[in-house]
Amino acid sequence: METRVKNSLECIRRISGARVLVVGDVMLDTYLACRALGVADEAPVPLLEIGGQSRALGGAANVARNLARLGARTSLVGMVGGDSAGEAVRSLLRESGVDGSLLETHRPTTLKTRVLSGDHYYLRLDEEELSPPTEAEQAALAARIEARLSEVDLLVVSDYDKGLLSPDLSERIQRLAREGGRGIVADLKPRNALVWRHLDLIAPNLSEARSLCAQLDSGGETGDDAETIAETLRSRMNCAVVLKMGSRGMLVAPPSGPTSRLEALCRSPVEVSGAGDTVLATLAAALARGADLHQAARLANLAASVSVSRPGTHAVSADELTEAVTRSSESS
Repeated sequence: METRVKNSLECIRRISGARVLVVGDVMLDTYLACRALGVADEAPVPLLEIGGQSRALGGAANVARNLARLGARTSLVGMVGGDSAGEAVRSLLRESGVDGSLLETHRPTTLKTRVLSGDHYYLRLDEEELSPPTEAEQAALAARIEARLSEVDLLVVSDYDKGLLSPDLSERIQRLAREGGRGIVADLKPRNALVWRHLDLIAPNLSEARSLCAQLDSGGETGDDAETIAETLRSRMNCAVVLKMGSRGMLVAPPSGPTSRLEALCRSPVEVSGAGDTVLATLAAALARGADLHQAARLANLAASVSVSRPGTHAVSADELTEAVTRSSESS
């Protein structure tokens, strides 16, 4: 156990040398903190008074933020619109220490607005356009990816199904990664996943994994057992699988050999939003610095426990992860 802890701490220290490129759907999350005043006069709906507003990076931008917080040198390629939300994303990326290479496009920036009052979550409003990039935009995005691939250790693909990762661009990304000898760690939406054939690791949640298995089996019976699902994905996608199961922890299926389960470490989560981004970022950061899959997954599981124990969408720092490793060793 002591050796495992030392290895984990050394892995966290090594992350500061990691160089990671994130490609995916960039979003801005806006939170409206409101005070409930009762019921509106003109309709039987809640009457809320806005008391404050905060903004945070979402989607692939949040994955990049998590990587930077862990100490990795992080680049991000994505799209934003020529609007105030796009400017906010650029500003937040600079504050986070992320090298943002964002293409300004014909589409508005994907924006999610959440309306909250105390612990009550009233409403979410999405402003987005899901059309794929134009051919010229795809060429520009591919050029930005190609320019950065030689400078990084690993490529992370963060797919939120907002249109950026079209089949054509996904094919280009895979070709560029193969030609550059770079591995790909991905979190993919099931309906976009079948175009990806050259991945090193996927990290779906259980619902996404079931849906993807159904597509891969073309109506066949995969079953509902998490281990069977993970092994099916590993075999059909020809890559390692880290299956995120929420309160049930994670299931790790290496490219070959037996699967293993990691129990969830936070019993009373405060906020689960963004935890999947934390898992993906931690896996990528550790693997980029030579960690084996099980070591990377253990760190990702610990990072997730820290993330969900904090309010809001929390990106875990290297210091917080170090503290979590030390604390876990003391309680074991």
